[in-house]
Amino acid sequence: MSNKYDEMDVAELRSRIVEAASELYEKKGREATAEEIAKVAGISVPVTHQFVKKPADIMLLIMENLQHEFAARLRPVLVSEEDPEKKLIQAITSYYQVVYEHSPKVMLVYRASRTLDKQGRRRIMQLETEAVDIFQDLLDQGVRAGLFKVNDTKLAAYDILIMGHLWTLKSWHFKTRGLDIERFIQSQIDLILPMLRG
Repeated sequence: MSNKYDEMDVAELRSRIVEAASELYEKKGREATAEEIAKVAGISVPVTHQFVKKPADIMLLIMENLQHEFAARLRPVLVSEEDPEKKLIQAITSYYQVVYEHSPKVMLVYRASRTLDKQGRRRIMQLETEAVDIFQDLLDQGVRAGLFKVNDTKLAAYDILIMGHLWTLKSWHFKTRGLDIERFIQSQIDLILPMLRG
């Protein structure tokens, strides 16, 4: 990369490209070009091409960006908190908040992921599985502590993850019921915890 970008680390470059590409893809779909992404991101075309070589790359960048942000928010809680139920509540809150804040990107991934090649779909599934694994680990901790009665923690973890996507997929419905994102998250937690406790 040229000296112009020496003060920008790779994470910042990726983040700028993700934001620019998400904005353009929402408006233009997969017709958005690397040149247009570079212009909106304020980055040169050659630098952009290091991250985006084909349309599928942006889907992977978006998913990686979402997963990294979720993990970064959750990491301090997982270290500082010992109670599995409290950790699960924090994980749900963090994940659902990330999904809410990046709803256009999540919707973009839903719409466009089916167009990915086999390798791209495999990577998307891997990133989704990483998030599921975090929830499953917390559920397993709760089962071992006698707090939760769950036979299939993998399935329950996946259910929790998908419930977080509901705001993006059906926000109009929840808004007509007078729910904002905070009430939506709390309502989901109030629904999830009694089912886990059996």
